[in-house]
Formats: sequence, structure tokens, C-alpha cells
Amino acid sequence: MPARKRRLLLAGLELLLASLLLAVIWIALPARWWPVDLTGSALALGFAVGALGLLMDRPWGRLLSRAVNWFCLLAGLSAVSALFFTAAHLAGLYGPIGAGGALIMATAATVVFPYLIALPALQLALLSNLGQGK
Repeated sequence: MPARKRRLLLAGLELLLASLLLAVIWIALPARWWPVDLTGSALALGFAVGALGLLMDRPWGRLLSRAVNWFCLLAGLSAVSALFFTAAHLAGLYGPIGAGGALIMATAATVVFPYLIALPALQLALLSNLGQGK
């Protein structure tokens, strides 16, 4: 795939992820909690500005995109790990009653995984190939 098409694909993915983050944070979440609102909105802004830099083919666009994707990947790994540890704790401590809570935590981790782990990992792989001019 030519570098230009790859750059456009990456910019589109980053804009999609920024839109999804903002929609989930400001529309889907039922309650406001400033650490989630601030961090998620800053991450979405980083994705949007990185996509703009990629569209304009600026070196800072690649750098910002890499940084934002690494941060998103680390945050996603932390969130998924915390959700699975919480699920294991609930199931182990409360037995059959905790199994329902564990199922909810495992479902939440499964829903978060593609957007906060798989997609940033794919974008990082594509960004590393983008700099080589393949």
C-alpha cells in the first residue's frame, strides 16, 4: 500500500477513534467524573490533532500519533487488567453471587479491548511502516 493511502487510512482511524471516545464519554456515560472526562477528552483531542498532522504530512503528526497511540494502549491495558482483576476478585471472594458482577466486569473488559488495545496496536504497526516509505 502506498504511503499516501496508508497515511489517509491512519488519519481516518484516528478521527474515528477520537469521535468514538468523545461519544462514549459525553453521551453514553450516565455520570460525570472529571478524571475520566478530562483524560478521555484530552486523548480524543490528541487523536484529532495527530490525524490533522498526518493529513498535512507533517513530521509532528507522526510523532504525536505515536505518542497518543502509546498512551491509549497503556491506558487500555491498565483498564482491561483492572477489570479482569476485579472480576477475579468478585468471583473468588463472593462465589456464586459474585459471578454476576464478575461477568459484568469481564464483559466491560471485552468491550473496551478492541478500541483501547487492538486499534492502537494496529495504528502503531502502521505508523512504524509509514516512516520507512514502504
